[in-house]
Amino acid sequence: MIIDRETFTELAVHLKLASDAILKTAHHLAALSSAGTPATEDAEWAGTIESMMSINNQITIMERLLRAVMDANRTDESPSGPKGGPLPC
Repeated sequence: MIIDRETFTELAVHLKLASDAILKTAHHLAALSSAGTPATEDAEWAGTIESMMSINNQITIMERLLRAVMDANRTDESPSGPKGGPLPC
């Protein structure tokens, strides 16, 4: 599979953002396990849901990018194999 540098960089950025959101979610879940007051617990639940939505958004973007790369490679393939040029995956 071949991927251009711009798309590769964009995938890397979204992977980093998804990773950050996973870490943020873990922090919220840890705080929930030791939350003392209902107000604190509500805030942590809200933060957890927000972080999980961020994870979902980043993974959705990565899926779309990967599908576009796969589609582009399907149309670029020749009987002798993929064409040279951009970064191989």
